[in-house]
Formats: sequence, C-alpha cells, structure tokens
Amino acid sequence: MAGKQIATAKLPNYQKLKVKFPSSGPAAIQLVESQHKLYFEAGDNIEVLCQDSGMRGCWFRCKILRVSEKCLKVQYDDILDCDGPEKLEEWIPSYRVANPDKLGTRCTGRLTVRPRPLEDSSDCSIEVGAAVDAWWSDGWWEGFVVEYDVFGSGHLHIYFPGENRTLEIERKNVRISRDWIDDKWVEVKVKKCIKSSISSSSSCDSTSSSMF
Repeated sequence: MAGKQIATAKLPNYQKLKVKFPSSGPAAIQLVESQHKLYFEAGDNIEVLCQDSGMRGCWFRCKILRVSEKCLKVQYDDILDCDGPEKLEEWIPSYRVANPDKLGTRCTGRLTVRPRPLEDSSDCSIEVGAAVDAWWSDGWWEGFVVEYDVFGSGHLHIYFPGENRTLEIERKNVRISRDWIDDKWVEVKVKKCIKSSISSSSSCDSTSSSMF
C-alpha cells in the first residue's frame, strides 16, 4: 500500500474442532484455524503497558513512527530521552500478551499495545471498587478505588495491584479503566471486596508500602 505502512499483530492461533452430524453415516470432523489480527499504522496514537518492576500496570502514551512485521517504533509523549532533550523513541513488540493481574479482573489475552482511549471519562460517577486509571508520574496507572472524597477533599484513594501500593489522587486525574479486546473496549467489573483483596495481597508481599 503506497504511502502507508501497516503492522499486523497475530494473536495465538488455536485449532478448533468442527463436528458435522449428518442424517446418516459417521460424523465428519474438520480442523478449523482461528485467527485474529490487530492493525497499526504509522501516525497512530496508542498506549503501551509497562510491566517492568516499579512501573507495573502503567500505560504510557506514544505515537507510532514506523512499523515492521513484528515491531513498532514509537515516540513517547511524556518521557524524555536520558541522553538528550528529545522525547524517547524505541522499538517495541507489536504483539505481546500482558501478564495476568493479581486480582484476576482483567481480560485474559489482552495485549500490551492498544489504541488510545477516545473519550475522557473524568466526569463519570465512581464507586468504591471501580476499576480506574490514575494519571501519575507521566502515565496512566491501572488501579481500583478504595475510598473517595478523602477527608472531604474530593480526592480518591487508589490501589495499584501491579505494584501493590495505594496513592491519593485528585479526581480530575482519574478515568474509568477498560480493556481493549477484539477491537472494542470492554468494561472491567467492579471489585466490591477491594479492601479485603488488598489485605490479602499485602500479607503475601512483605515489601509492599502503603503510599508512593
């Protein structure tokens, strides 16, 4: 395609059995391949999930500069290159499955690369246990609301399962969290027992801290 490059990310292919039951005679069994694809173009605005220690569960905003069959060259919106004043650029996998989350609330098989959410959900009502992304330290961190309107300040206490920590965040810096699966945004279920889940996680991680 002239003037455009497209990167295709293929999800794992699994063979499925299709069984036909005729009116007479033995059943016929046919192997059927399942394929799903994600398409990215140079110039697309996306988010990339970090899973490195200290930044687990953080989505960074970036723009695609170049594409290849298996990788994307991106420029980060909010991260500067340590060797200069320019924005950081690097190659990342166009297909990588995110690690399972500790609380088991996220969609299985989601990727670490996704389109940037189009709508701002900062005005949506939020309840305790709601899955949210909190803007902090140059990225959107996946978390759950533990408490809202802290001491009448309008702030929220957000628990970040990726790092097993809690932080007080201004309401304006919080958005509803969703997963990108099969080319659509999927709601993340409310974790109503979030406080007991935090206690359980903390008891298994002696190095966790209550605040950043």
